Amino acid sequence: MNAGNPFRKSKQMPETQIQTQIETQVGHRYSRLQILLHWSVVILVLEQWITSSAIPRTHDPFLTPSKADLLMHLMHNYAGMLIGTLMVIRLGLLFLNPRQVDPGLPRWQAAAAQAVHWALYLSLLGQASTGFVASYLWKGAVPFHQLFWTLTLSLVSLHVLAAAYHLVRRDGVVGRMVP
Repeated sequence: MNAGNPFRKSKQMPETQIQTQIETQVGHRYSRLQILLHWSVVILVLEQWITSSAIPRTHDPFLTPSKADLLMHLMHNYAGMLIGTLMVIRLGLLFLNPRQVDPGLPRWQAAAAQAVHWALYLSLLGQASTGFVASYLWKGAVPFHQLFWTLTLSLVSLHVLAAAYHLVRRDGVVGRMVP
């Protein structure tokens, strides 16, 4: 058994015992569905970043957009709608399975984590909503969509930095969201 790293599976420790050890260390483990939704949104946000470069080229009145740009714009729109849908599901699951406060975290860290998580959820929903409105209903929503994108990138940066901090500390927080 590997006592130094509770996340490393050993041949002697069954998976349920590893999960119990993680839950004991950090107080809560996300469900497999919550983990799947989290990493799906991560991949889709990366896709949004990559495909966003095609948007200005498809709306330029002086250029005929390439087929690749039109495809990337289409992918961007539908992936944005999928992000919105996945976030609604994720929030529903959060209400059904509320996140427990980590007993080992200082109060200020738990409050900061909760604030960043909720801001990220709202930012992603705001971005998906304003993207839909800007694409299909009212072009005037574009500045709001861009504002949500900047906010989302800032919040993702904070989230990744916090995850790196906990990964270095090996306190089990990152293990809650690893499949």
